[in-house]
Amino acid sequence: MSTPSDTLHPAPTPAHLRERLAGAGLRATQQRLLILECLLVLPGHPTAEQVHRRAAEQAPSLSLGTVYKTLDSFVAAGLTKRVASAEGGSRRFDADCTEHHHLFCTNTQEIIDYCDPQLDKLIREFFATKGLANFQPHSFSLHITGDKLQ
Repeated sequence: MSTPSDTLHPAPTPAHLRERLAGAGLRATQQRLLILECLLVLPGHPTAEQVHRRAAEQAPSLSLGTVYKTLDSFVAAGLTKRVASAEGGSRRFDADCTEHHHLFCTNTQEIIDYCDPQLDKLIREFFATKGLANFQPHSFSLHITGDKLQ
């Protein structure tokens, strides 16, 4: 299991940011580059507001609306995912689009990434044998709510 740290991640290179945008079919505008960098360096699963605060340090005229629209375009292009927060709704963003699950701590409101290939195999086998009427699952992500134990 991996957990987000409270510290910023190392800044990606401009070339890496451009590659990620190009790979998602998006032009590498200055705003997109900045917003993607902020999304990647902020710990955990940041909100649009957290991304905006970070981006506004370098571009004070950048609006929160632009950050929301840009993050939505990232989601549509498969560059990031929306993650439902512990209090409900899809208010946070995850730049890690690999298959993984999320644990929600109701005490701290923390969202913790959780990877378990054995669990993934069990879920795939379950749906292969049980199936769903008129539905073929392509991917899945569990959202598990609980409390971190000290």
